[in-house]
Amino acid sequence: MARKRELSSETRQSILVLRNEGYSMREIAKTLKISYNGVYYSLQRTAQTGSNQNRKRSGRPRCTTKQEDKYIRVSSLRNRRLTCPQLAASLNVTRKTPVSTSTVKRRLQDAGLLGRVAKKKPYLRLANKRKRLRWAKEHRHWTEEDWKKVLWTDKSKFEVFGSHRRTFVRRRTSEQMLEECLTPSVKHGGGNVMVWGCFGAGTVGDLYKVKGILNKEGYHSILQHHALPCGQRLIGANFLLQQDNDPKHTSKLCKSYLGKKQSAGILSVMEWPAQSPDLNPIELLWEQLDRMVRKKCPSSQSNLWEVLQEAWGEISSDYLNKLTARMPKVCKAAIAANGGFFDESKV
Repeated sequence: MARKRELSSETRQSILVLRNEGYSMREIAKTLKISYNGVYYSLQRTAQTGSNQNRKRSGRPRCTTKQEDKYIRVSSLRNRRLTCPQLAASLNVTRKTPVSTSTVKRRLQDAGLLGRVAKKKPYLRLANKRKRLRWAKEHRHWTEEDWKKVLWTDKSKFEVFGSHRRTFVRRRTSEQMLEECLTPSVKHGGGNVMVWGCFGAGTVGDLYKVKGILNKEGYHSILQHHALPCGQRLIGANFLLQQDNDPKHTSKLCKSYLGKKQSAGILSVMEWPAQSPDLNPIELLWEQLDRMVRKKCPSSQSNLWEVLQEAWGEISSDYLNKLTARMPKVCKAAIAANGGFFDESKV
């Protein structure tokens, strides 16, 4: 027997109105062109529940028990890289009726476990975490003025075509191969430019184009002609030089040079924990610079360098001050993560 159509809320309301006006159930059925039983059961339900709305249905019974739901959740938390088919296969070993992959996916979603692309971060050993935690605790009480005494330095590579950042477009389903909806890519990025840069006290310093492979002699030259002059010009005497633990930076040549300058009271070298690009605000500056460069659409390697210099000069002091102002929150987040990585978007 075919399933009968359910009465709408408007029809049930009309039945109630006509009944209150004195119509018989057969007259109501004839007027609204519905069955007598439909009118009868609708009035009976209203009398029992005081409402003409549908009763809450139990719905289809779940095919997994609470214990199985817990098994799916705990298994996924123990091994974050397990796929839904793998979890389903593991669960079905002890079941008579197999559970589908879609069911496992729904149970994971109910538990708040969603499939996402893993972010790439440097590998942190226990020693790295301890050094990061110690650094954060040592600097958590620094004021904004203290952070402005730091000259932040780093190098970065920019490509003519494309970017390491994802590009979003608005398109229809059938337009995925439309030229305007594609991100062009060529081998080796169509040419690239490696730059070294620095900023401090709310102002950008020099942007130096690195030619070829940067070795310890090249970095020693950068320290002499760019890092130290910028630190003295932007911050003043005895500024703090921040640099990562690249082998070039820790070479005998560079360490000896910086040691002499430190003894002369020109600068102090900040102790920096290894594998910690997320603690360095200049990483956010590179991302901002990349966004500005993409808007200008460089056409060649030489044009890219011109665009980089132009965009570098457009970096505002307000933006740089915000980068240093967030450093206390960065330290707090690193401490909360016990020296591990933290969600930078929430800092």
